Amino acid sequence: MKFINLKPSQKLIDLSKVKVLIHPQAKDALTLWQRLKSRNTEIDLFVLDKFYRPPLRLIAGNASTLYFINDFARVNNILISNSSDKYPCLITPESIQDIQMLAWAEVVKLVFSKDIHHPQLFKALKKMAPKSVIYKLMNIDSLTIDNYCSFANITKASFEYQQSKTAVEDSVVGLPMSMDWLVN
Repeated sequence: MKFINLKPSQKLIDLSKVKVLIHPQAKDALTLWQRLKSRNTEIDLFVLDKFYRPPLRLIAGNASTLYFINDFARVNNILISNSSDKYPCLITPESIQDIQMLAWAEVVKLVFSKDIHHPQLFKALKKMAPKSVIYKLMNIDSLTIDNYCSFANITKASFEYQQSKTAVEDSVVGLPMSMDWLVN
């Protein structure tokens, strides 16, 4: 029987010298997070503090490839900055379930963003997220509007207001969607 090393290791890694990719099991969560995250720029205090940086959780791939599974905002900032700084990284073996839980937790955190469009997030979670993972993260039995509103700490009326406001904005009253008739 082959011995599998399940011991995590912590290293300082120069992320400009290794290939950092999204883990395939976390790709859907990252795509949804990128689509729905706030466009407002926030100050990343961890970039300013060179002495304390929480380690990035990565999974070792083949050769010089590392996979990230969560902390999407920090990884995004690090990859955009192309800094030659070394970052503390926790290289851990993870199960598929752990990877999905960590990745989808990033998406579920969007529920508490101040400018999130709740009906859009609800619809995306219902369509794309693994049900068992979402149920466990949100501590619910099924993903309904009532359960979502309770978890997000919003009223059902505000959820429905956002939903109806979007529907009205999408359908411009009295004008056709195609403006080709103006050219003639």
